[in-house]
Amino acid sequence: MNTMKNVNLMIAAGLLFSGIAYGQTLNDAKRLTENEQFESAAKAFEQLIIAEPTNSSVYYYYGENYFQNDNAAQAKAMYQKGVSLNANSPINYIGLGKIEYINGNAAGATENFTKAKTLSQNKSAEVMMEIAEVYINSEKKNIAEAITLLNQAAKLEPKNPVVFMLIGDAYLEQNDGNNAIVNYEKALGLDKKFTKAILREGKLYSRAKNYTLALDYYNKAIEIDSSFAPAFRERAELRFRAGQSEKAALDYKKYIALNPDLSAQVRFCEFEFVSKHYKSVCEEGPKVLSRDTTYINIYRVLGYSYYETGDYANGLLYMNKYFQKAMAAGKPFLASDYEYLGKNQIKNNDSLGVDNLQKVLEMDSTRTDLYSDMAAFLMKQKNYPKAIIYYDKKIALDTAKASPNDYLKLGQCYYNLKDFTKADTVFAKLIRVQPTSIYGYSYRARCKSQADLDTKLGLAKPFYEKVIEVGSADVEKNKKDLIEAYSYLGYYYMVAKDYPKAKENWKKVQELDPANEKATKALADPNLK
Repeated sequence: MNTMKNVNLMIAAGLLFSGIAYGQTLNDAKRLTENEQFESAAKAFEQLIIAEPTNSSVYYYYGENYFQNDNAAQAKAMYQKGVSLNANSPINYIGLGKIEYINGNAAGATENFTKAKTLSQNKSAEVMMEIAEVYINSEKKNIAEAITLLNQAAKLEPKNPVVFMLIGDAYLEQNDGNNAIVNYEKALGLDKKFTKAILREGKLYSRAKNYTLALDYYNKAIEIDSSFAPAFRERAELRFRAGQSEKAALDYKKYIALNPDLSAQVRFCEFEFVSKHYKSVCEEGPKVLSRDTTYINIYRVLGYSYYETGDYANGLLYMNKYFQKAMAAGKPFLASDYEYLGKNQIKNNDSLGVDNLQKVLEMDSTRTDLYSDMAAFLMKQKNYPKAIIYYDKKIALDTAKASPNDYLKLGQCYYNLKDFTKADTVFAKLIRVQPTSIYGYSYRARCKSQADLDTKLGLAKPFYEKVIEVGSADVEKNKKDLIEAYSYLGYYYMVAKDYPKAKENWKKVQELDPANEKATKALADPNLK
């Protein structure tokens, strides 16, 4: 009898300690999810499933891990598995209800939520809280129902700080900051080291753009638990919004150090892209892809970032890979995708770039700036007629956004086609747009010279004189144009037999360019002695 009693006690003790160990292991797995270490959490849940293959609750939290890592399909599979293992356990019905809710099936969601509440006899605070979170965090919110559920949970577990944190979240979604703070403080009154509630208060002040106070809360959370990676991520994103991008990057690196999971590295890479730290993206992106090539968006940000750093070969490489993988996955393309593909192609002398920039304009007619890129490429290819079409479109569609360079390049296209009349008209417009620039006067002078090849009419004279007037403000920068202007005037006055003036201008040429052969020859003329 005593022996049997001892055996029973040993079995009971074994079960007790097994339950404690298992509970700690499940909590550890959930903690990994909270710490945004989704891959590490997945491994922990897989081990739990091996140890407890029929425990349906494990599948729910495994599903939550997938859901928080933006994989709703895998999450649903886990919830379904949990229900198949134990149809009388309420928790996985909440997961299935959540999937229905985010997919717009309110009736299906309500059916599953009601099932969960019925199976728990409306006595489970966990069930109430989990359903409330769906209503709080989904795109289509039901804050009134969430607060009702959380008030019921608070009656069931009045000392559970999570309940009050969630009530605070609900009020925050209603932009009721006062009630949000009251409930966050209630949560912290129950657990002074509840870092999640502290972070929530920081978020509240961040939303209100009180970055100083928000930072205080994030710092406090980090002081309490320096291993909680999301605190560093939140502080990084706060600092980014406050314009402190370098400090933000340091916080994100700390986040990565605490959270070595691939999903964290992906998030850091995307954060660096948004922060316009393109060089960092080019360093981090390939590391991500060396671990997992399925993160399609990384190919995109690499294609964009390599372009921004001037590495157009790699920019085109990654944009091509992005288009291949996104097309295979059925992902829609953004206008910016075609833009960066097109711009990288143009930089690699691929004429398909013009076609892709045209697609951007078809998607967004306001992007008239791209006509300049298209025209500049065609001009480089000496396809002047087509370049003219795009410069004309840019100027005609949005004269206000047309830059002086657009007029200059358009005029140069006509000039290169030897259509000097149209070129002259465009350069006259350039002068009106930018009267302090030398280029309009120089090109108008050249156009006029073509209509007066023997220089007898002096059609170019007033424009070359203007070149000298404007260009003398920076002789070194404008030396080439000034030499051309003085040379023309020197020749013009020679033809007009005004030899003192001719000598004066050829001397100016020689001062600017002592080795100038034309000046040397002209000044050797007996008439200029």
